[in-house]
Amino acid sequence: MRFSTHCRCVLALVPMLFVGACSAVPIRPATATTLPECGWLPHCVNSQSGRGVQAVKPIKADAGQWQQLKAWIATRQDWTITFDDGDFLQAVVTTPGLKFRDDVLLLFVSDSGLIQVQSSSRLGISDLGANARRVDLLRRQVARKN
Repeated sequence: MRFSTHCRCVLALVPMLFVGACSAVPIRPATATTLPECGWLPHCVNSQSGRGVQAVKPIKADAGQWQQLKAWIATRQDWTITFDDGDFLQAVVTTPGLKFRDDVLLLFVSDSGLIQVQSSSRLGISDLGANARRVDLLRRQVARKN
């Protein structure tokens, strides 16, 4: 069975959509109480504005746990902190193997005892659950007894 030229073109474009869908590096939130929204691609999770597959719960933490989490992140070889102003931290995570760069934003809200979190992939349409797993890793780290 022969594929038409149109079908071959469509099939050639599909892989490029999965790899070629890119997002910009997130910027620091305009306010101290909100993180930027994820956008429409399913390669991001957000505890403040995520809906559906983009929704994750914030991480419960007190000030001491927040400081311990930041110290733990600073020791991780695959994490690079790009901005830290006390209650807000931005980091780039380089995935093993393919070396994709993902962005993580953490906002500690002391009044509510929560860390609001956004984790997003820069490349691709889907993250195959990597960002949700990263938030779970952070949650487990906060819950650890030191």
